Amino acid sequence: MILVTLWGTSFASSKIAVETIPPVWVTALRIAIGAGLMLIYLIVRRERLSRRPHDWLWFLWLALLGTVIPFLLISWGVQYVPSSVAGILMATVPLAVIILAQTLLPDEPLTRRKMAGFLIGFIGVVFLVGIGGTKSLQNGPLQLWALLGITTAALCYALNGTTARLMPVMSSASKTAGVLLAGTLVAVPLAMIVSPDGLNQASMASLWAVLALGIFPTALATILLFVILQEAGASFVALSNYLVPVFAVMVGVALLDEVLQWSDWVGLFLVLCGIFITERFKSRKVKVAPSST
Repeated sequence: MILVTLWGTSFASSKIAVETIPPVWVTALRIAIGAGLMLIYLIVRRERLSRRPHDWLWFLWLALLGTVIPFLLISWGVQYVPSSVAGILMATVPLAVIILAQTLLPDEPLTRRKMAGFLIGFIGVVFLVGIGGTKSLQNGPLQLWALLGITTAALCYALNGTTARLMPVMSSASKTAGVLLAGTLVAVPLAMIVSPDGLNQASMASLWAVLALGIFPTALATILLFVILQEAGASFVALSNYLVPVFAVMVGVALLDEVLQWSDWVGLFLVLCGIFITERFKSRKVKVAPSST
C-alpha cells in the first residue's frame, strides 16, 4: 500500500510542480534528486556502478525510455488534463507490454486471453483519449495533445520494461542508479538549454512537489520495489496495476477537486478489466515489474 501511495500521488505532485516550474525542469530535478539518493543507497549497500561502456549504453537507453521522455511528457501533459486521467492512462503499461513482448521476448507468446485483455484495455484508452479528448477540444486542442503525450509516455514505460529484460545481469539497485545518473546527465543540460530561467518564478509549493517527486515515487519507491520483489515476488507487485490508477483518481478528485467525465470512468473500468484478464493469466508466471511513475 505504501508503494501504491507513492506511485499514485506522483501525478498530483506533478500537477502542482508544473504550476510555476517548466516541465523540463520538473523532469530534470526529479531525476537528479532520485539519482543522488540512489547513489547514497549504493554506498550504504557497498555496491559499485558498472564501468563497462556497453552497460552505460544500456543505462542511457533505459534512461531515455524510463525517465527523461515519459517524465517530460507526463509533466507537460498534466498542465492540460486532470492528474487522475494521467494515472488511468499509466495503467495501460502492462497492456502495451503484451504486444511488445510478442516481438522482443520469445518466452512471452501472445494468447487469446492476452489479446482479449489488450483489446478491452485499448477500448478503454479510446474512451479516455478519443471520446474524452474530443470533448476537451472545446477548451483547446492542447488537451487532446496532452492525452496523446501521456499515452506515449505509457508506451515508453512499456518498451522500457520489456527491453530492460535484455540488458546484462546486474543488481537492481546498480541498474536503477546507473539509469537515473544517465538520465540526469541528459535532463539537466537539456533544461538549462531549453529554459535557462525556468526556476526564477518557482513557488515553494512547486519546489516541495518536485522534491517529493524525486524522493518518494522516484527513489524511495524504487528501493521499496526491490524489497517487495525479493520478499513477495513480481506476481504480488503486479497487483499495483489495479491499485495505482484507482489511487491516482482518488487523490485527484479529493485533493485537487478534479472532475471526471463519464467517458473517463468507463475508460478506467475497461482498462482495469483488461489488466485483470492478462494478470490472471500470468499469475503463475514471472512478470515484468511495473515501471516507476
